Amino acid sequence: MKLTRLVGVAMAALLLAVPAWAGPSQGPDDLHSDNIKELARSTIRTAEGNNAAGSDMAFQKDLLVAGSYQGTGFFKILKGAPYIKQIGFHPCPGSQGDVSVYKDLVFVSLNGPQSEGSCLDPGGHLSDGKAGVRILDISKPAAPVQVGFVETDCGSHTHVINPIGDTVYVYVMSYPLGVPSDTCNPVSHRKVSIIEVPVGAPQDAAVTGFLDVSPEIGCHDVTIFPGGEYAAAACIGESQIWDMSDPAMPSIVSRIVNPLISIHHGTGVTWDGKYLAIADEFAGSVTGECLGHQRSPMGALWFYDISDPTLPVLAGYYNSPRRGDPQSADEVQYIACTSHNFNILPTKEEGRYLAAVAYRAAGMSIVDFSDPMNPVELAYYHQLDEGLIPDLWAAYWYNGRVYTNDNGANRGLSVYELGGTTSPADMWFFKDRMNPQVQDAALR
Repeated sequence: MKLTRLVGVAMAALLLAVPAWAGPSQGPDDLHSDNIKELARSTIRTAEGNNAAGSDMAFQKDLLVAGSYQGTGFFKILKGAPYIKQIGFHPCPGSQGDVSVYKDLVFVSLNGPQSEGSCLDPGGHLSDGKAGVRILDISKPAAPVQVGFVETDCGSHTHVINPIGDTVYVYVMSYPLGVPSDTCNPVSHRKVSIIEVPVGAPQDAAVTGFLDVSPEIGCHDVTIFPGGEYAAAACIGESQIWDMSDPAMPSIVSRIVNPLISIHHGTGVTWDGKYLAIADEFAGSVTGECLGHQRSPMGALWFYDISDPTLPVLAGYYNSPRRGDPQSADEVQYIACTSHNFNILPTKEEGRYLAAVAYRAAGMSIVDFSDPMNPVELAYYHQLDEGLIPDLWAAYWYNGRVYTNDNGANRGLSVYELGGTTSPADMWFFKDRMNPQVQDAALR
């Protein structure tokens, strides 16, 4: 079947059947559909009172963990205004700052070596001059403390956790960047490091194995589903499905190679395990390409039928219809319009598939891919106020609201109310936690 037939996109503007909100959004120049409302924005404040450049997020009950390049922010999720309130910050800088949470532990990725002496936490000496995974004790989230660190080959660009019993398995995604070092050989790396963390003794965490992902130089984001049985890995030049029946020794069961995907960046799986979504981080989000229409394959969100995990089948793709650059002749510098971090909403209606997607400069979209050959946008929010172009790192639905984290230090977190997804009658709500890359139905 021809690709053009597979990826035909319905152009009709279908919106959720709810009333529009009256009044302007928080940003007077923002563009958005009538069925979404921005409730709040909050920068991530460092210990010195500066703004931090946001990255990924994780959620546990009423706690939002906000990754950043300057450290890790902790926010309390509130039912009413101001909707989120910062209650703590762990002042240890490190590139990427990808985060996961499990009970009283938070795991943080350090992609490059932390500058010696830059961490204000006394436990930061464990990671001085090194790259890998930092482990925080958040039994007091207002005063998080570093209790462990594991150095990994080529550091940790991202990671995903897999808690089993009294052990948390941490799968570390990394790949050679910059100058080769003793722990990062650009020729022989091609692997995922596997850390085992004893929940009761996180200081004893250690690398216990590796997964060879050749011919790829490494992987970027991985989603574990539907309860640890499989994982879907975006590995730069291809995506892979892993058999996770032995969590200490995963194995590759299938590969997805698509010449139209620039960088296999992220994955998400529908909660019934039928479809895999792959985010293409076009050109690594550093190019000015931004075609601004749904039929462009550059930076799109791609869909595969993985009913048989050993035989994925292409089903379609969707791209944002908006540009990311200011509509001004004298402003030509802008970041790419490309899909980035996203999650699949836990819908109760069988066969209905929705995704909350960060499209970097093109803002946030809610995409309905119930018919993956003809996906449609249900809602969008494009922040353009104050002359600041959005650089959305992540967009996630969590227990009735959508949260985004912006890589620009002056934006930080935003909270949205999306019509039709705020009720437990429509969605499964997460009981304890939501790490976006761990799709375990038991957590709903």
